[in-house]
Amino acid sequence: ATAPPGHLVRVRLTLRNEGERPLHDVRVADGVPGALAVDEGTPRGAARLAPGEEQAVEYAVTARRGEYEFDPPQVRLRGRAGVATATGPVAAAGDGTLDCRLDAGAPPLGDRTTRRAGARTGDEAGPGVEFHSVREYRPNDPASRVDWRHYAKRGELATVDYRERRARSVVIAVDARARNHVVAARGRPTAAERCAYGAVRALSDLLGAGDDVGVAVLGRTTDDGGLPYLAPGGGADHRSRAIALCRSASEVPATGDEAPDHDRQVRAVARRAPPDAQILLFSPLFDDSSVDAVAAWRARDRPVGVLAPDVLAGNTVSGQQARTLRRIRLAAVGSTGARAVDWPRGTPLSVVLGRAVAAERAAGRRA
Repeated sequence: ATAPPGHLVRVRLTLRNEGERPLHDVRVADGVPGALAVDEGTPRGAARLAPGEEQAVEYAVTARRGEYEFDPPQVRLRGRAGVATATGPVAAAGDGTLDCRLDAGAPPLGDRTTRRAGARTGDEAGPGVEFHSVREYRPNDPASRVDWRHYAKRGELATVDYRERRARSVVIAVDARARNHVVAARGRPTAAERCAYGAVRALSDLLGAGDDVGVAVLGRTTDDGGLPYLAPGGGADHRSRAIALCRSASEVPATGDEAPDHDRQVRAVARRAPPDAQILLFSPLFDDSSVDAVAAWRARDRPVGVLAPDVLAGNTVSGQQARTLRRIRLAAVGSTGARAVDWPRGTPLSVVLGRAVAAERAAGRRA
């Protein structure tokens, strides 16, 4: 089975008595990988099974990036009197591997596009396929765009304009600083893993729509000490390199690695991104540096979007304080004019983005 980080994966283990005698006391414990946390149900069960009878054990684990092999279930049998016992692993048929990958999809972005033709419908008039307006004829207009019906009716030349289709240029910035490699509890994906997952979803969808997409990884350095950066582009080879950069953001930095200057990397993103590019930041907003980065990009008139995964636990005083500060930072990001989308724990990214799109459409109708 495959799943993105943070999603619940449901596991069903069926016990079946294929013998000719009843089993009076059967107990089982499934071999859940130690790195995964059980969130619902229990991987343990007990039953009395007549010949041919079966019973299921169901539970759910939270996916983390990587591939996990389930060990064979441990089964213990007891006789009718409870004296004789037998314990050991029993091979289970079916799918016993969980593959957690950074998958596809895309969050909403701004409407700024490049001058290159693409899949997005723009607001400007020009050559295209969708009707936009009729305007006064100009001497250099091609004959194919002359409105001959208008000329036949009124004896005046007019030109038909269509909606131009444009491509966007987007730079995806992943906040992979060491402070973001934290979890709410054992077996959960880190904040950096969820950021990388969201980045790959955005990357795949935007490239599929014909947009130019680049990637920058904040908190990491290249071999020569520079910012890990891939300029906006397209194509299969570009997509592979971009996904490799996003994957590197989800890996825990080596102990002893010197943290790069965050402000310097933020300035490098603004300097290296094309003038018409917008920036999409994936960050849990654990500190004010992320808000400062958004403000710096907005000061350069960059359209900025922020998707912030929430991995903070609220069952402690310190956790509640951290969540309050995070909500304040979300509001501060919105006050800069950037689009801020909160991604709560346990909510699929597609649901979060669907709500964000619906809210933007509603705001547009009100305006």
